[in-house]
Amino acid sequence: MIDVHCHLVDNKFKEDLDSVIRQALSAGVQKMINVPEFSSQFEKSIEISKQWNGTIYTGIGIHPIQKRRKSAQMKHLAQLEQFFVEHERDIICVGECSLDHTTTQFKLTDADFEEQERVFKSQIDLAKHFDKPLNVHSRSAAYRTIECLQECQVGTDRVVLHAFDGSLEDLQLGLQCGYLFSVPPSFAKSEKIFEILESIPLSQILLETDSPALGPEKGVKNVPSNLTISAELISRIKGIPVDDVIFATSANANRVFRF
Repeated sequence: MIDVHCHLVDNKFKEDLDSVIRQALSAGVQKMINVPEFSSQFEKSIEISKQWNGTIYTGIGIHPIQKRRKSAQMKHLAQLEQFFVEHERDIICVGECSLDHTTTQFKLTDADFEEQERVFKSQIDLAKHFDKPLNVHSRSAAYRTIECLQECQVGTDRVVLHAFDGSLEDLQLGLQCGYLFSVPPSFAKSEKIFEILESIPLSQILLETDSPALGPEKGVKNVPSNLTISAELISRIKGIPVDDVIFATSANANRVFRF
């Protein structure tokens, strides 16, 4: 199994990261892609990927919501671009990046949304320049996120939409573009998501945990070993053996990330 989206540099793993990684390996997780959200996490992410060479990979990106629950701004990109130039060989994707329009949780304005798009499109340009896939966040902004990717002419197999919360119409647009969708363990608790998963071809599904968030139990720290829950959920919805899910999603991940 391959966890294409987790946050191993999160403070919740500060005390037990090595044991969490070993637990994942014992559960059958062969590779994990760590996607830091803030520039302050970049160095540590590279360190972890070098320590666990061939097991932990790192993406580098600017999350649309930054510290103190503020929207991402263009000023956040300066360190990203320089870091990418210096560490390009150690970076497997651009992300976590994109849009977040969750006004119920964050105090976001139209100006914030516009700035998020500028930040996102700059990261799309970076990904295209270095020929890296995008690891994409699209909370409460699925349709506009896919529109931005289309406007920037991002091609097939170059986008992973993680923990997708869009509508069936949004999904169809993403599928037509050749994007992939990664499934966290928390989806097993939401019957509303089942129709979405039924509509995604197996060739466009990936596994993720989003650790330490989006676990099987709300409020409980999620870990990469819970990837088995995502695989079992897809197996149940698709009516196929879990081994077939693991084989297909691993092949999909290898196609996108070119390990």
